[in-house]
Amino acid sequence: MWGDVLVAPEDADQAHDVITTYLAAVQAGQEGPTVRRFAGIIPPLVTLFDRSGAVDEKAMRRHVDRMLAGGVHGLLALGTTGEVMHLTPAERRRVAEIVVDQTRGRVPVLVGCAGTGTDEVIAYVREAQEIGAAGALVIVPYYWVLSDAAVEAHYAAVARAVDFPILIYNFPAVSGRNLPPALIARLAEAHPNVVGIKETLDSIGHIAQVLALVRPKRPDFSVLCGFEHHLLNTLIMGGDGSIPGMANVAPETSVAVYEAWRRGDLAQAAELVRQRLDFPSLYELGAPFFVVVKEAMALAGSIEHPTVRLPAVPLSEDARTQLYALLGRLGMV
Repeated sequence: MWGDVLVAPEDADQAHDVITTYLAAVQAGQEGPTVRRFAGIIPPLVTLFDRSGAVDEKAMRRHVDRMLAGGVHGLLALGTTGEVMHLTPAERRRVAEIVVDQTRGRVPVLVGCAGTGTDEVIAYVREAQEIGAAGALVIVPYYWVLSDAAVEAHYAAVARAVDFPILIYNFPAVSGRNLPPALIARLAEAHPNVVGIKETLDSIGHIAQVLALVRPKRPDFSVLCGFEHHLLNTLIMGGDGSIPGMANVAPETSVAVYEAWRRGDLAQAAELVRQRLDFPSLYELGAPFFVVVKEAMALAGSIEHPTVRLPAVPLSEDARTQLYALLGRLGMV
């Protein structure tokens, strides 16, 4: 059954591209997850612990509801911000189950499937599909630095093993290498269920190259920045949104930029960005960044304590003082 599709005038070209791609996929027998588009503000959720360090299910459920009330367009469980590297396999599954269950289909839920081996990653992706997630975010295997051929073989094996949407996670700071746009384009062209990428690198030029190479052949391919200060530039160039860690603290600010852009109010979107030019300074306060995010959430009053697991350690008092002042300038406390 077919009917009219109502979109804002400024979204007409994008809607035409998406619908054309969808109809072509249906005719080719590829209806389903291979044509899904992920867009908007998709917070990479922190994993909240109680004071003893155990996963705090009640706090996690409250946090999911807080993000949804802030107008987000999706959620990511078990990303880098979710301390996936510090969770047991059983804890990973439980956190993903909590997020999917609490979301109740109100927005798509992505699940991070990080691992050092391809078979391990495939098992995590299958688990995400079984739980009821909408897609999997797959980072380049870490520990030793992979060649282009190894990266391509890894993603190809994962894509062939599952009938499920896969997003590439390009995060050179933790994987040890940056993925060339040409490699990303080859993966997108060869595998219909490789549906997007999260670009966590401080280079708008790399994002532009990915869009230039991938979109002519895969207009349905989602391009999402990881650093929030690249959100508006990503959108203007034709990207789809962001998976920003600080949205855990105040999702409304990122959502406001995205919604202003979506309704064609570029001046308002730009003004919102100009009000937060200090934002990149957050990344200078400490690493890993989820420590900063949790500390900011505690300072903003959205969680009682910023417990993290070793080897991550809390911010120093000096860094916490700097963080509070910066959050004030950004309007987040």
